[in-house]
This record gives sequence, structure tokens and C-alpha cells, in this order.
Amino acid sequence: MNIHFHSNKEIKSEKKQIWMYAVILFTGAFIILLLTAYSQVKFQNNISEYQNKLSSQEKAKLTAVTDLKSALKENERLNKELESLRNKLVESEQEIATQNAKTTDMESKFNSMVSATDALVRAMDYYNQKDYVNSAVILKYDVKLEYLSTQGLNTYNDLIEKCYGKASLQFYRDGYKNYKNKNYAGAIINLNRAIDFSKKNEYYIDDAYYYLAASYYKSSNYNDAKRIISAFQTDCPKSEFTKNMRNLLEKMG
Repeated sequence: MNIHFHSNKEIKSEKKQIWMYAVILFTGAFIILLLTAYSQVKFQNNISEYQNKLSSQEKAKLTAVTDLKSALKENERLNKELESLRNKLVESEQEIATQNAKTTDMESKFNSMVSATDALVRAMDYYNQKDYVNSAVILKYDVKLEYLSTQGLNTYNDLIEKCYGKASLQFYRDGYKNYKNKNYAGAIINLNRAIDFSKKNEYYIDDAYYYLAASYYKSSNYNDAKRIISAFQTDCPKSEFTKNMRNLLEKMG
């Protein structure tokens, strides 16, 4: 059995080597630890930075979405308000058109009332001047009864009662004169008016019918002559001109 003994020098040399290895190992481990720690810190920073970026992007997206929703909501509100304004505008235009129509209608009625009243006043003036013919003509053809007031209607009816008969008689006299002067056109106008303005029971009315029929006959207007003879037979069945009317009918075949 061989026993090997180391010298002190060798032992010291081995301890020195071991120490150096330990230092190197420790230093390497420390460096590795530092590098690992640095890597972890950097990694955490990168993660944090990435998370911040993601958070900022998410916030931006959220803000954009919120802004878009707000914009769409505001746009919807504005559209509704615009539609409401359009409807109000249409209603206003319709109301204006209605008011204009009412105004026009009122103006038309007012003008008609003024015209009817003016005609009635003119008829009164003619009557006061004893011009019964013009007074009666205005009352019959120019005065619109629907535009007269109650007082105006009373005046109108009173004037008719006073002047129609007198006007009818005057028309008959003028028509008879026309007939005698062979002015059959004038006779036809005046005798027609004499009958129109009469109450059909005046003493001269059958005369007016006869001379009117005769004027139509002499004007070769047989249809109107027959029409007047037919009216005569209805209004004056007992007239002394009945025979004369029959003779006219026979002449016309």
C-alpha cells in the first residue's frame, strides 16, 4: 500500500486554484444573474410599453367609437329637427295659402257687397228722378241679392214694389210706339221687358203679348212668335186678342 503525501506547497497551490475557480464561477454566475435581471427588466419594460401602446390604441379606438356614436346620434337628432322644421314650414305655407284664399274670398265678397250696394243706390237715385225704367233695369240685372244686407234687401223689395209696375207700363208704351213705327226690333226689346217687369195681371199685358208676337211674326221669327202665343194663352186665356193670336198661328201654318 502506497501512501502519497502532499507537501504544503502543493496544498496551497490547490487551494489557490480552487479559490480562483470559485471566484470565476461566482463572477460568471453574478454576471449571468445581472444579465438575467436586466433581461427581465427590459422584458417587463417592453411588456409595459406594449401594454401602454395597446391601452392607448384601445383608448383611441374607444374614443373613436364613442365619437362616432355621438356623431351618429347628433346627426339623427339634427335630421329629426330638420324634418320637424320642414313639416312646420309646409304647415306654415299651407296656413299662408289658406289665409290668402280667405283674404281673397273676403275681398271678393266685400267688392261684391260694395258693387251690389252701389247698384241699389243708383236704382234709388233713378227712382227719385222718376226714371222708373232705369231703376227697374238696375234692380233686375245689376243688384246681386246675396250680397245685400238685411236693410238693403228691405230697400230692394220696397223699390221693386214701387217701380216695376211703372217701368212695365213705360216699356209697353215705348214698345207699342216702336210697333206702330214698324221698328220691330225695338218693339221686341221693350215689349219683352214690359212682360218681364209686369205681374201678368195689368190691363195692358195682353196687348203687350199680342204686339210682341206680331213683331216676331213681321220679323219672320216664327218660333219665338209661337212661343209668345203659347205664353199668352196661359197668362191671358180670356183676352180679346185671342182671335188675333189664332189668326197669327194660321198665317204661320
